[in-house]
Amino acid sequence: MTSEEDFARALRASADHAPEPPTELFALAAERRGRTRVRRRRTAGASTLALVAAAGCALTLLPDRSPAPPAPGTAPLGRASLPAILRSLLPTDGTVTEPQDTVPADPTLMTLLDYDDGHGPGRVTVSLNRLATPIADATALQCPDTLAQPTTTCRSTTRPDGSRLVTAVTTPRWGGDRYWSVTYAAPDGRMVFAGESTDGAPGQPAREQPPVTQERLVAIATSDAWRPAFDTLPASTVPPAPPVDAAAVLAALRTALPAGATLDPGAEAPDTPGRARGTVSFAGRASQLTVTVEHGWQRGFPDDPATRFRNQSGGSSSYRQNPDGTRYFLQEIQFPYPDVPQSTPGTQWITNALLPDGTMVTVKLWTYGPEYRISSEPGALDQQQLIDLATSPAWQHA
Repeated sequence: MTSEEDFARALRASADHAPEPPTELFALAAERRGRTRVRRRRTAGASTLALVAAAGCALTLLPDRSPAPPAPGTAPLGRASLPAILRSLLPTDGTVTEPQDTVPADPTLMTLLDYDDGHGPGRVTVSLNRLATPIADATALQCPDTLAQPTTTCRSTTRPDGSRLVTAVTTPRWGGDRYWSVTYAAPDGRMVFAGESTDGAPGQPAREQPPVTQERLVAIATSDAWRPAFDTLPASTVPPAPPVDAAAVLAALRTALPAGATLDPGAEAPDTPGRARGTVSFAGRASQLTVTVEHGWQRGFPDDPATRFRNQSGGSSSYRQNPDGTRYFLQEIQFPYPDVPQSTPGTQWITNALLPDGTMVTVKLWTYGPEYRISSEPGALDQQQLIDLATSPAWQHA
């Protein structure tokens, strides 16, 4: 398996566990895809997988659900019908093409098309899934942490009918692609993610305005045309577990850090349920760190959490199960810098853990250099310390 395939696999797995909305993985994909156009064409399949993973982040902490049986007398729409629906919702004054590098052959209700308004193409991705209700505190509807995504602007609103709308724009940090996204969730748990990207490379910056406007993305995400496709997705049978208080996550983080490590959450740390962040210092090194915690992962859905978790490791060689039933795997994501030839890619480490009581924990660690470039130097915590942090029993009591 190539390094590009490894990256795509890791990114897809990350998307299913990370409680941030699509913008974080969109930006991660952008940085990975920031390369020459020749290189981009040669790795088109992996690039699309990265984009799919970004879309998959909208499915945050959602279970792997097999299609539900159709109601008597109905013919639910499968994934094969989604491209036609998306095509019907795109502007009619441009050119629509179906990429050669399509989405992976899995049950996800997801599709993507390229749209060119005559001034350059953009790739539009749509994915569908269900949230447990009530949706008010769903982690998939949170804006990304500004420490992890300093160039993303995001707005989350509750509409008069009780539905939620999250809109976000991510600009390149050092060249690369631009991303726009809309996540819509209806009160009954139906969730539609619509995202768009434009390519950027050294000397060829991504266009600043998308071929499909963000207003049109909102119309696509909120369209009733997707409603029949949701017949294939079973709904949750019970409400979601209550969100974890941000102060409790921060306290658990301080407890779970190695002895001697210190954490500075910053003066403007957001009070976001289930999330803590900051700069961790240990043994003379300092790195940025985020932690997300959710109790009762997959609560109310007809799937085995342990099986789902292992599937989402993507066959990672780092997947392990401890004697107490704790499961975890470690991912390494590299960030190349196309504007600096022969530079060493920066590294971000992601550890996902499923604790015996059903608590899901995701820990991410990276080190910023100038211009928010992620460093290739060793971080404040090594791989084993990250695993110990993610698998700490302290999270079960947060």
